[in-house]
Amino acid sequence: MAQVTVESIDADVSVFPKETVALTVNSEIVLAGELLQYKAYVQDASQENNTLSKVCYVSLRNQQDSTVFSHKLKVEEGTANGDYFLPSNLKTGVYKLVGYTNFSKNNSIDAFAQKDLYIINTFHKYKPDGRAENTITLTAIAKNDPVLRDDIVSEEIDILLNKKRFGPREKVNLRLSAASNNATGNYCLSVRKINPVEIAGKTQKAIKANTPHKFYVPEIRGMLLSGLVVSKANGNPAPNIEVALTIPGENFNFKIAKTNADGRFFFSVAEDFDSERSIMQLYGDQTTRNDYQLVLDEKKLNLAEYGPSVLKLDSGLKSWLQERSVQLQIENAYFEIKQDHFLKEEAARPFYNDLGTVYNLDDYTRFSTVRETFIEIIDLAAIRGKGEKAKFVVNNPYDPEGLAKFNAIDPLVLMDGMLIQDNEELIGFNAREIERIRVINEPYRYGPKVFSGIIAIETKKGNYIPKIAHDYVSEINVQPLERKKRYYRPDYDNNTSLSRIPDYRVQLMWEPNVKIASEELPTAFFASDVSGTYEISVAGFNTAGRYIFAKTYFEVAE
Repeated sequence: MAQVTVESIDADVSVFPKETVALTVNSEIVLAGELLQYKAYVQDASQENNTLSKVCYVSLRNQQDSTVFSHKLKVEEGTANGDYFLPSNLKTGVYKLVGYTNFSKNNSIDAFAQKDLYIINTFHKYKPDGRAENTITLTAIAKNDPVLRDDIVSEEIDILLNKKRFGPREKVNLRLSAASNNATGNYCLSVRKINPVEIAGKTQKAIKANTPHKFYVPEIRGMLLSGLVVSKANGNPAPNIEVALTIPGENFNFKIAKTNADGRFFFSVAEDFDSERSIMQLYGDQTTRNDYQLVLDEKKLNLAEYGPSVLKLDSGLKSWLQERSVQLQIENAYFEIKQDHFLKEEAARPFYNDLGTVYNLDDYTRFSTVRETFIEIIDLAAIRGKGEKAKFVVNNPYDPEGLAKFNAIDPLVLMDGMLIQDNEELIGFNAREIERIRVINEPYRYGPKVFSGIIAIETKKGNYIPKIAHDYVSEINVQPLERKKRYYRPDYDNNTSLSRIPDYRVQLMWEPNVKIASEELPTAFFASDVSGTYEISVAGFNTAGRYIFAKTYFEVAE
């Protein structure tokens, strides 16, 4: 969440393009036990899908601005999407879904998008707070209300169905077609049963406090981590200090940054990762590590105070809520069969790729100590000295006398991606727990530093963490990006085993990335056992930045 003082920016910040976020959800009224699904659009001032920011933040807040969930999403072609299963301990009330980018926080207005959500928990008795300034009332509406069946026709997109009435579990053939040349864009397609609920009253908008002394840097390549290195003695920022970051895992991320004239450092993490536990270290000699400390930037977007709203439920909703509560419990009982699937992501490779020579220690006679292992097996690297003076070196066979320009420089030593600065800690490690050792015995430049080579050690468990007892080593929480999903949709034509399983879905389809061009886009889905009126909605922005919305209805009846 990189931020810098406005005074430290050489350019006029007004020349940067404005960036805003828009949100859409599968339903404004959701029950505990349901899946909230949402999509975010990142746009520039002309409302065209903006490709400046590559990370979007979406969070659900209660009336006290406490966070229910906070998601970090990868932005591709100006859009991102995610979901959240509403737990059974979530209280009934009015919530706000908030979306923003690091860069959009610079806006004096529209710093973030917000959408009101009305969450009902049927598992706990609800007592409204009478002290709230605003009241939002949810009342039951008649099933045959004709207003609900008025289609919203778009001049750009046609929604075509093979018919308007279907039986339980019957296949629905749906086609989306461009009605004009302005239809090309990225849309969200949702098919959901209409809630027999009417919303009366409006909540107050939350306002982000203005912070003109800060400028939030756009995350143009990936997630930004930032902070300051300051002197322990006087708290002054320290320039030209190197900081190392490791996000552990099978495919770890290791990065090095150097502080600028204001003592500020930035890490841009474009690679995917799963771990939430990361290690940041001051990199340098003993004096540097002892005399300075790391101060990370604040991450959360705080909303200004706004009048709370109380949610009032009409007694006419009782039968509908009881029915939905039973249906949800049955649906969730079959979670293992109906679960969504995470899409496979391309694994990130270490920054050094396949360079160097790899020593798989199981191919050799095993030794109990790391020093013996380097003496007997690792011929391209060695350990020189003892105690605190012990250090690792690489051996270049083309320079046996050690006369090359970079030989006096230390190599980069990594253990499961973790920077090793305390050589004694590694030398005292149990060598039988080491899987392999990679040695690159040629000079290597990475970030702001040049090394004489690289010694990369992998343990069998792959979970080595340096001692946090040192002041120069800090453990930080780096939230990973949400993984993409393929949402569950039953296929009753090709899977006969599903016939014995109850189907009480009200969200029949959710496709957050539907790209409509000149050609027709056919798709299909199956109705569930829940009868009633269903709404098909298509919402999004075309390539010119114009908001397009269309919807139609169909019936499911026994």
